[in-house]
Amino acid sequence: MPNKFDENMNLLRSHLLKGIYNGHVISEAELNLSDLSIYSQNKTFFSKINNAVKQSLLDEEIILTNEQVECLNILNDNNLFLSAPTSFGKTFIALEYIARNKHLLDNIVFVVPTISLMNELRKKCFNFFNENYILITSDSELDQYKDVPKKIMIVVPERISSKKFKEYINKTNIDLLVYDEIYKLKYEAKQQETNSRIIKMNSIYKYLIKESRKILLLGPFIRNVDFFKSDIKIVKFITNLNLVYNEIKINKSTAIFKSHDEKKFVYFKSPNSITSFINKTDLINNEDHFDNFDEDIIDWISENIHPEWYYSIYLKKGIGIHHGRTPLFLRKYIENEYSKPDGCIHTILCTSTLMEGINTPTNKLIIYDPPRGTFELNNLIGRVGRLNPKSPQIGKIYIYDEKVLDLYKPDQWIDLKILYETDEVITDSPEDEILYLEKSSSDGVPEKTIQELKESLANKFGIDLSEVIDSEIEISLLIEFINIYDEITTHEKEWNVINDIKFRLLRKDASFVRGLEVKNYSFNIPSSHVFDAVYSLMINDGLLKPVIDKFVTTYNPSVVDVNKFIDTLFQIDEFIKFKMTKIIGIYELFNSKNLFDKSNNRAFIQSVYMIESYFDSTDGYERILNDLGIPQEDIVKIASEVSKMKDIVGTENKLKQTMEKDFFNYLSPFSKRIIQSL
Repeated sequence: MPNKFDENMNLLRSHLLKGIYNGHVISEAELNLSDLSIYSQNKTFFSKINNAVKQSLLDEEIILTNEQVECLNILNDNNLFLSAPTSFGKTFIALEYIARNKHLLDNIVFVVPTISLMNELRKKCFNFFNENYILITSDSELDQYKDVPKKIMIVVPERISSKKFKEYINKTNIDLLVYDEIYKLKYEAKQQETNSRIIKMNSIYKYLIKESRKILLLGPFIRNVDFFKSDIKIVKFITNLNLVYNEIKINKSTAIFKSHDEKKFVYFKSPNSITSFINKTDLINNEDHFDNFDEDIIDWISENIHPEWYYSIYLKKGIGIHHGRTPLFLRKYIENEYSKPDGCIHTILCTSTLMEGINTPTNKLIIYDPPRGTFELNNLIGRVGRLNPKSPQIGKIYIYDEKVLDLYKPDQWIDLKILYETDEVITDSPEDEILYLEKSSSDGVPEKTIQELKESLANKFGIDLSEVIDSEIEISLLIEFINIYDEITTHEKEWNVINDIKFRLLRKDASFVRGLEVKNYSFNIPSSHVFDAVYSLMINDGLLKPVIDKFVTTYNPSVVDVNKFIDTLFQIDEFIKFKMTKIIGIYELFNSKNLFDKSNNRAFIQSVYMIESYFDSTDGYERILNDLGIPQEDIVKIASEVSKMKDIVGTENKLKQTMEKDFFNYLSPFSKRIIQSL
């Protein structure tokens, strides 16, 4: 096992990096010894020959390190598990390997934990491989291009588990599987991921490693990992090679938040923490706007959301708010503007959604809240510092809370225990662990529940348990559905069906309800909740403006009230797209047995169609465009145009053609810039 985790070497490397970043001359011997020769200023003939050997095929400006070359050599003949700091360039290794082996690789699968990371990787692959591969991130694209011989499929776990992906993979196998951020497969009682998603991610991992000819697993700050159950034959390459230099300081002055001389991320533990911070901290206490203020964006937000939405007020100051509840189109805008040297964003108030969700580094990070532990802190700090050998710049980390220093242990890496690779049943969804991860419990209680479910499904519905497993349906959700089956499927109105899905089937996921409680607002009305914003958003096709207008007309709210409601609407949008869609798999399974009648079950059937069409149109472009950061207001217009372009291969290539259409001029500035960037 090539274990390069050397604490003494890391100390030497840190000392040398400090000298490099402060403009000192470092000897060639020291640079070679520490694998920092990318910083060499040597222009001799032999140096040029050495650099030519290690030159990247993707980017001729990049000279690979010795360890990166070693990883590529290992990957030529073996599966590889690579653990390294964020600055090592783990994803770049995967892309470089593809560039060097395009003639051998037809079907490539990247699994990433977030849609933001999926989107970012898609953009990179389009830039690097558009002439060689079709890019696929959804069922509909796979359906369109299933006969194209060379594909790069970039997916979150929920996408790859679909029947279309599995049918395709079962027929063709995978030439290269890249599973990024592999640490997400571990289970911790206090982690943000739900039990169902952790199990889903592990189930997909279990499936994919069996279907792949070559496997590359990537993760940061992992000291060891075992593959007991899967028994993967894999070389573990573990290195603490860090290529950038950072400085950590305590700074409790609010001035560091207000300055826009340097671009910066400000980390918070949650969206609520960001809201609390901006309510008590006067970040925008003067009337002057940021010089690079983006008027087109602000005008669009005023017209389509609300003129006094606090997001737009902060955008005028060059400050972006970025977390899991921020709409995707705005997240992409903030990320893109921050990455531009002359962009309109100089500060991003963010949670780990940004830090873990994209690979855009920053040279300055303010850690306002303590992270959840040493591993997360290492990961946050690992995002700081841009690798620029020609003009290195020191990364600056400012800690607002001194308690964070107690967590900072850069050499304390984790022993990763992948949930599937362990025998114990440890989550709060034991039935799912047993069925999807091939486990057994010590007391037999979950097995009894599974047996009762099996009998109920067979006797009442003619469904075999194996069909449930193939559909990857959550067992607790299925049991609850069966319990209310006779009621939920015979409602006369869609509103009642949607209500049952929200509050009976998905009550554990319905955290948005707190944002609809009247007690959280300044107005007084007889009801305990405001109107049903979930149903209202659905019947308005996800458009925010009509729902916000209804709220304003109904309650005459204050600006603070309006902002609370808008925040809740974005939570609801996420809830519909990523929680309510769980009912679709159940419906499809039961419908395959002809259990529904168009007349008697009309409202139930129609409700499922409403949920399905909210996030995906029949041609599939709605999901693709949403992923790319196109606002809902533009999706129908664009989708109707690109669906006509039968002769053009590739979504990006179709989108580029829309710039020649008259309707392009009437799109939002968000959509225009995304398409123009292609």
